Amino acid sequence: MKFFFRCLVVALVFAFAGYLARLSRMTNISNEVFVPPAIKELSPSVKSPLVISVCESPNGDDTDDSLGFTDEDTDATYSNRLRGSWARQRSQMTAMFKTLLYFSKAPIWRIIVLTDTMATFKKVVKMTSAFPRHQKERLRFERREQWFPHGYPEITTNWRPCAWAKQFLAEALPEEDAVVFIDTDLIFLGPAEELWQVFELMTPPRAVALAPESKYIEESPPRDYAGTVGINTGIMIANLTRLRQLPGGGLGTAIIAEGAFLPLPRHDQDALNHFLKPKPHLMLELSSRWNFLPSSCMTRVQLCPDCVSAGILALHGADMTFFRYVDVKFKMMYANLLELNFDEAPSALLARIQAQLNLLDSGRLIFPCSNYTGFNQALTYGLARL
Repeated sequence: MKFFFRCLVVALVFAFAGYLARLSRMTNISNEVFVPPAIKELSPSVKSPLVISVCESPNGDDTDDSLGFTDEDTDATYSNRLRGSWARQRSQMTAMFKTLLYFSKAPIWRIIVLTDTMATFKKVVKMTSAFPRHQKERLRFERREQWFPHGYPEITTNWRPCAWAKQFLAEALPEEDAVVFIDTDLIFLGPAEELWQVFELMTPPRAVALAPESKYIEESPPRDYAGTVGINTGIMIANLTRLRQLPGGGLGTAIIAEGAFLPLPRHDQDALNHFLKPKPHLMLELSSRWNFLPSSCMTRVQLCPDCVSAGILALHGADMTFFRYVDVKFKMMYANLLELNFDEAPSALLARIQAQLNLLDSGRLIFPCSNYTGFNQALTYGLARL
């Protein structure tokens, strides 16, 4: 009997050691695997991870190339330079990680990074190297390969290389039941863990939750769109187990099987809108509070009441809005939060941002959100709560 128990103990030790080794290979930040239940309760991403997708810049350049408008730039050349700039991606991700941590109380953030190469993953992790140690240790990075189907090169060549990766989450992450995917060109204005509360609203058979993309109602010629005015894929709250029940075993695979990615150059968001239009039962449509874009301020769109009453949770700088003069308040918020000092009191940051908002309002500049009633309150509600 003693021999049996000794063998059992040895077997358990070797099994646990193998588990530690596998986890160590997956994560880049910490080999610690035990997460106390109380911390797990406060950290919803431990069970259902936060996912981002990152591709290297086309030339692999990691220099601090200028993000400002130069004398040689035209609007077109500036936009093209930004679109392929790793410096822009690095700036955006730095702001996103800072605001994720600053507004959140979660002790741990488990983040899966879908990348094209290990070198790209290491660059993502390196972005947080200057963060205070106690903040940096809250981020637990894991790398996974991006997944794309064979025989369809057009889905990565006719648009940005990484764009379609978010549609293949079920295929790329077979061990995960649910995830929250976010684009890296957004900043949080409140506690990101609120996104995980949406899972409670996703009754079967709803498999994805998405916020509006109002530009679809002004397209000419019109494009197919799902939901009230179209949906944006910058934040996708996804139940992967339900998505695997679709034809082919995933959302992206089902889109391709249905031919919804045609005609080219239809990109992933257009394809998803086309796919979901006749399938409203698969989607929970959120308000703009969960993913606020400049188009959320369009005059033809109804105002978002909970954006003001509960604050904008995520401000999305789609189409390089944080760098171009699409809306001056988007740029101002981004500039302040990119330079965020973790030790700065929320009251001081709030006072500075409110002063700048008042100054912008006194100039009577016309931008998409200039006439959005309560927009300043929507932008600062999260800071005021802190």
